Amino acid sequence: MQIFGIDFFYWLIFLPIAGVLLGFVINRLRSEFSFIAFIGTLFVAIKLFILSRSGPLEPINIASILGINFTIYVDSLSGFILLFNAIFAFLTWLYALKSMSKSPNERVYYLFIGLTLSAANGVVMSGNLLFLLIFWNILVFSLYGLLLVGKTDSSKAALKALILIGVADYLMMFGIIILLTQFGTVDFPFDPRILMTNPWAVAAYVCILVGALAKAGAIPLHTWIPEAAKVVPASTMAFIPASLDKLLGIYLLFRISYYVFDISGSMTIRLILMIIGVVTILAAVMMAMIQKEAMRLLSFHAVSQVGYMVLGIGTGIPVAIAGGLFHMINNAIYKACLFFTAGAVEHRAKTTMLDNLGGLGVKMPITAICFIIASFAISGVPPFNGFYSKWMIYQGIVQLSGETKLWPVFLIAAMFGSVLTLASFLKMIHSLFLGERPKDLEKVREVSFPMLFPGIVLALACIIFGVFAYAVPLKNLILPAVPFKVSQFGFWSPGLATILILIGLVIGLFVFLLGTAIKPRRSRVFVGGENLSDESGRMTGPNFYSSVHTLSMLEKTYQFGEGGAFDFYNYLLATMRSFAVVSKSVLNMALVYAYRFIGRLIRNLGRLLAHLHTGELYTYIGWLFLGGIVIFGLLMIL
Repeated sequence: MQIFGIDFFYWLIFLPIAGVLLGFVINRLRSEFSFIAFIGTLFVAIKLFILSRSGPLEPINIASILGINFTIYVDSLSGFILLFNAIFAFLTWLYALKSMSKSPNERVYYLFIGLTLSAANGVVMSGNLLFLLIFWNILVFSLYGLLLVGKTDSSKAALKALILIGVADYLMMFGIIILLTQFGTVDFPFDPRILMTNPWAVAAYVCILVGALAKAGAIPLHTWIPEAAKVVPASTMAFIPASLDKLLGIYLLFRISYYVFDISGSMTIRLILMIIGVVTILAAVMMAMIQKEAMRLLSFHAVSQVGYMVLGIGTGIPVAIAGGLFHMINNAIYKACLFFTAGAVEHRAKTTMLDNLGGLGVKMPITAICFIIASFAISGVPPFNGFYSKWMIYQGIVQLSGETKLWPVFLIAAMFGSVLTLASFLKMIHSLFLGERPKDLEKVREVSFPMLFPGIVLALACIIFGVFAYAVPLKNLILPAVPFKVSQFGFWSPGLATILILIGLVIGLFVFLLGTAIKPRRSRVFVGGENLSDESGRMTGPNFYSSVHTLSMLEKTYQFGEGGAFDFYNYLLATMRSFAVVSKSVLNMALVYAYRFIGRLIRNLGRLLAHLHTGELYTYIGWLFLGGIVIFGLLMIL
């Protein structure tokens, strides 16, 4: 497909970075150039998505190096990922217009947003793994740059992300090299797919898998996300770990699992993926339960939701695989909405500490409604989108009953994770929008339209993708992207369920209004005959589950977790430091031995030369004559 005689590839790769680069150079027109870049990319992505629905587009060969073709390949899967890349980039740009307007790093921020979008589009359109790896490494650089543009000193978080993802990317590179050397190709799609019976195939898959899981933010390569949440803007969290990283990481996981390799015949690989999934779900949500800072709490949920995607893809059951892809899109929608709305609260209240917030639902009603909708969506409450994708994953787990006896464990863990997620967000909703409002927040008001619009759009998507789950996202996005037929069992009608839920809400509202007709007696809170101030009697959200932290079974675990005992980064740093110490000792010893050896050699050579210098004229004439013969012989040979 060409636009104005230029292939779509060049538009999607170069338009975002060219637009923001022009805005960086011509600061006066920065907003205009950025708007053209992001809205233009969205336009091209929509056209490409429509074309890709009918089947893979004709590959475009960019270059051939050493017999390897660097091609552009777009099918139904990459088509809808490109669409959502562009949507989230545009919403992030719009949100940042206001939220980053007073930042001294605003120009650099837009530059890295554009570079990230260009590289992300390159990843999705790459026709082979080597081409993909080039753009994948550009993403590491752009992520590092975005994290450096933080609210405070974010260099530590940026370095942590660089090291964790960098190490994973090196493993990914080794996996691609194994594929190229052992199987002779790295092109998409593999035909036939590689079976997991070959040890080299297993090694290659595991190496590339590590890169995909690190990008998605699965445990144990997730720890940079909570670290970054404390110091980077809400728009960065919404764009990178909440949406784009999930899209790209899960895209690669699905692509290698069912387009390059065929993991359906290896129960061991599938069990490993499912175990990683449930551990990610439970460990991250348990950490979210005890958080007292809004962005850090949301960051752990950004990690937890990856577990459902990995679990669904790991089952090898078509309905659960499709559910994992659907959950990838759903998570990007509601998680970005949560970060945008929490960022709006921070923008007005100037804090994200849950103890210092509360009662903002009256002051920021639109933000509150969007946040509550996204909270119910991530918790799997029907009829929102998060429920339907989890429902599909649950169906796939049940269908595993004939293959593994562990299926009840996976099912219970996934469902329990949803319960804990809901409990965590009830705490957060109360902390932000309900309860008593601190006196210093009385003048808080709703944010402006550029910061409201992304949250409204994404909250509406949570409703539409839930109520019309099959008619809109599944039929048009997910099912065309999976290379097998998906059949569901059980009964779930989102439309009927929505009607019944609305009827229940109307009945509940009626009962509530009847209750308000009876005016209860009100009096001030007092203890021992003394009235308490409103502040001292205020119940804050973090107190909801404070007892969880002190449970005998969990207290030590939480202490270890908060102390970094489960942080893979700490062990990686310790290993690197140990290696550095050992290397230093070995190098010092080698230098000492080399110094002593050279010293002895020079001394012995000196003694030898001393013996040759007798002080007699005839001896020196003989040496001159011998040297002349040697030089003459060399000249004759040459």
